[in-house]
Amino acid sequence: MGIFKHRAIEFAAIGIGLILVVTAATFEPLTRTLVAVDDVCTYCHVEQEYRSDVRLAYSKDHPLPPTQAEPATPVTENEAEAKQQAACAQCHLPPGLINTLYAYSHFASLTDLFGHFRDRNAERDGAWLPPRQVAAFRVRDRLYEYNSSTCRSCHIETDIEPKRERGKNAHQKALNEQMTCIECHYNEKHRSVDLRQNAFAQAAAK
Repeated sequence: MGIFKHRAIEFAAIGIGLILVVTAATFEPLTRTLVAVDDVCTYCHVEQEYRSDVRLAYSKDHPLPPTQAEPATPVTENEAEAKQQAACAQCHLPPGLINTLYAYSHFASLTDLFGHFRDRNAERDGAWLPPRQVAAFRVRDRLYEYNSSTCRSCHIETDIEPKRERGKNAHQKALNEQMTCIECHYNEKHRSVDLRQNAFAQAAAK
């Protein structure tokens, strides 16, 4: 009887171990495929909150401008890839098992997608800023701290070839001085927020 009981415990432990392994292996791809998708994000985040081309007023519908016709001239493979719209999770949910957990803490309103809690003490002291501005400052600091890791998960800096001379010079300067993406590309897809004074100097000092 003792042998059977011992074997049962072993089989249970093996079964639990297999379940944990399978869960760990499938958790991230399933979350990013079924949970952290644009349709889920935009259920709460309305266009007025994040689209730069949509008016702020919530009282009236403001349709998006009509899509312009695509040029007849052929585009290269790199240009076609550049025109693709990134999904929310590609920028806001960095790769990795731990980072994937932030999706669920964000749904529960415990953290934002980069794992920061609200500064309630500052809010009580009157140091209040609009939520969009606070989020922009916070995300920029995190991107600077982690060398714009979410940008680099898709874009390879040495392979980027700007068309304009200004862009070529800026990218060469960034490579020479080891600058990171967010130092120049701080207002890209969402509603424009002014750059905080000495923003990246403050982030570097942390």
